[in-house]
Amino acid sequence: MTRGKVTISDVARRAKVSVGTVSHVLTGSINVTAERRERVTRAIDALGYIPNVHAQGLRRGHSMVIGICFPYVTTAYLNALSEAIERNAARDGYGVVHVFSRHDPEAELKRLRELIRYRVDGLVLFPSSAPERALDLVAAKGLPVVTIERTSDDARFDQVTVDNRRGMYEAAARLIALGHRRLLVACRSRKLAVNRLRALGLKAAQREAPSPVDVVTLEVGDDEPRFRAALGDAMRSAAPPTAIITSNSHHASLVYAVLREIGAEVPEAVSVLTFDDPEWSRIVDPELSVIRQPAGAMAEEAWRLLARRIAKRAQPTEAVALGQEIVFRASVAPPHADVAKAPPHGLRRAPRSPE
Repeated sequence: MTRGKVTISDVARRAKVSVGTVSHVLTGSINVTAERRERVTRAIDALGYIPNVHAQGLRRGHSMVIGICFPYVTTAYLNALSEAIERNAARDGYGVVHVFSRHDPEAELKRLRELIRYRVDGLVLFPSSAPERALDLVAAKGLPVVTIERTSDDARFDQVTVDNRRGMYEAAARLIALGHRRLLVACRSRKLAVNRLRALGLKAAQREAPSPVDVVTLEVGDDEPRFRAALGDAMRSAAPPTAIITSNSHHASLVYAVLREIGAEVPEAVSVLTFDDPEWSRIVDPELSVIRQPAGAMAEEAWRLLARRIAKRAQPTEAVALGQEIVFRASVAPPHADVAKAPPHGLRRAPRSPE
């Protein structure tokens, strides 16, 4: 054919069947004889017809598309989680539209309005630090939603989280057991819910320690040069940290870069541990110790809950919390005696980065 877009009517004429028969073959809604199915299939292949799956879904009351709203996917964990959710959705015939909030509640609200206009069947949402208007919007629209990573008291939505409080507690307790008494935490912002939970776990480990443990938190924010300078100052102080815990793989890469610049060897000068397990963690020297996030299991649970909501199966909302795996590799070791002997509480507070 030499004219424009191929239509379902063109396929029907070529196959010498009705438009309804072509539709039945495409949707599988009604059985069609093998002979007619073969004619329709040959016509589709010959004409290069591409059905509008979105339009077909809308006629059946479903778009067969879900939305995923994350702050970003620059960390190994969020990238793996996004891909795993997409695989689960594709397995059941759903397409995926990704949007990003950049941790900005206003951008989050705007992106969700766009997804609603696109008439997605459901949403997997990693909420911002102030998601109230966004959550009210999707609730008012009756959109099936599963929230991930952010523990919430909002009983309107299913949620899947990891036990960040427990993960940080266990990681810090293991570092303390090795002899570390000066810990530095690198995170985007103290205000983020995930970091508030981790802070609670860290305080619990401090309380149970056999001797005082000093903890300093450096916020990366949107000013990475300032963070790098603050970390360098902390490492050159009279009582530098003996262990650094970072909130994700991107922050771990910043820490490794600073330590290399100032000539601080890992783990001789300082041990390093991160939430996340990037591909490069086994390539760097020394290999990076990690708190491995259960991306695959989270995606399975999120899709299970969302598919149930899309199917309108009435069930009470669920809150699923998954554990994390701590893997100490060569980047963590007991502090050297000459590093550990400086008294705790000597590490001066570095300037806070912008929120």
